[in-house]
Amino acid sequence: MTHPNMDQSVDRTPVPTVAFTIRPIGLVHAAPRKRARISKYFIPKGRATLELFHPYLPGLQGLYSGLEIWVITYHAPSGRIPTDACQGGDGGPGVFATSSVERPNPIEFLRARVVELDSERGLIDVEGLDIEDGAPILDIRPAMSPHHRLAKPGE
Repeated sequence: MTHPNMDQSVDRTPVPTVAFTIRPIGLVHAAPRKRARISKYFIPKGRATLELFHPYLPGLQGLYSGLEIWVITYHAPSGRIPTDACQGGDGGPGVFATSSVERPNPIEFLRARVVELDSERGLIDVEGLDIEDGAPILDIRPAMSPHHRLAKPGE
C-alpha cells in the first residue's frame, strides 16, 4: 500500500555514496559445510568460533555461556542494490521483509548463543551461526533490551 500523497513514479537517481572506515574487531572461524539453497526463513544451527583481536579482549568482560548475542559481520556477497524481485517488485516481500542474502550493504546481523568463552585468548564458541569462514567481525552485542542489566542467570 502506498501513501496517497506519494509520487508513484520510480526515482532512478543514483544513490549517493559516503566513504568511511570500519575496523574489524576479529574474525569468524567456521567449519566448512556443504552449500545449499537457504530458504528465507532458515534457522541456522551452525557452530563457529569468534576470535577477537587483542585490543578488544577487555570488551568480553560480562559475557557468559548461554547468553544470546548479535554478531555483526562484513558480508562480501552483499553491497549492491537488490534486483527488482528482491525489492518486492514481483508482488512478493521486499528485501527488508526477508533474510535474503542479497542486501544493499555488506553487513550482516546474526544471532548466536555463547557456548564457551575464553576471555584470555579472545575466543567465543557460539552456536546458531550460519556464516562464511574468515568473515570479519564488526561488533558483538547482547541480544536484549539496552535497559536490561547484563548479568549471569542467578545473580
